[in-house]
Amino acid sequence: MAGCTFQATHKQVLREAVVIAEEVTSDFYKLSRNQWRQTPYDILTLEELRQPEISSHALALVAKYNCCRPGRVLKSAHFDLYRICLQDHNILRKLAQSEKFSLLPLLIYVVTHELVHVVRFGHFLQLFEVPETDKAKEEALVHHLTQQILAPLRMSQLDEVLQYYRRGEDQIKLSQGTHKSLTC
Repeated sequence: MAGCTFQATHKQVLREAVVIAEEVTSDFYKLSRNQWRQTPYDILTLEELRQPEISSHALALVAKYNCCRPGRVLKSAHFDLYRICLQDHNILRKLAQSEKFSLLPLLIYVVTHELVHVVRFGHFLQLFEVPETDKAKEEALVHHLTQQILAPLRMSQLDEVLQYYRRGEDQIKLSQGTHKSLTC
């Protein structure tokens, strides 16, 4: 599994991508730190994922956990935790298949896309549990929003990633059908 998971150099690039993705998503949605705290999320790589969070085809997926603060039974102690589950093996395979992409711009796109889902779910702009027919519509909208959010960024090779997803060549493989609702 070592060749299929992110190594230290990949994780350093991921940290940079997360900073950029969080900043541009916050700017687009005008979210303060307090608003982010109301929608807790985590970003995990393959070695940290639970079996139900692993996909053979998606680059990333969002899992939703209904959690309860320890020792509490009141409904107010319950909260949703979103886990952005990066699929290292699929991301690295995508990079190997395309010489147009490099890791940083691809990760910026993937993380931004998944953060848009988190914002939409967490702020009730979209229900997490929807029929399969509605998931395709949501994916198309999230790709469009991701394009809007990232369009102002000027970065080497990001345009290639944006054009690739704008053409819709691989939209289904980013996260459609891979939202999972689990319990802590």
